[in-house]
Amino acid sequence: MRATVGAFSALALLLAAGSAGAQMGDAGRGERLFNQQCKVCHTAEKGGANKVGPALSGVFGRKAGTAPGFSASGAMVKSGIVWDEKTVGEYLTDPKARIPGNKMAFTGLRKPEQVDDVVAYLKKATR
Repeated sequence: MRATVGAFSALALLLAAGSAGAQMGDAGRGERLFNQQCKVCHTAEKGGANKVGPALSGVFGRKAGTAPGFSASGAMVKSGIVWDEKTVGEYLTDPKARIPGNKMAFTGLRKPEQVDDVVAYLKKATR
């Protein structure tokens, strides 16, 4: 009985670690993607300036449409979103579907691993 419980416990631990690892992105790859696809409109570093899009420093935990000094669309302000890993990931996947009427021209990242990578980079870069 103890061996069976121990085996199930070990299996559950491995499965939990595997699924957590699958959801974590690679910040290095995310930085490269950000530089290729996002940097033209956004800054991520602390003290970065607003560009065509808002500066992303401090984005996690911030209410959508409230980046200091940036004039966000009415749709973004009214969305009620507070940015976290899930909402940023959903937005990066399809910005127009997630917040209809927002101003962002980017059509989204189609590969889930790219979304995970950019979110991992933003978590690190925007603290």
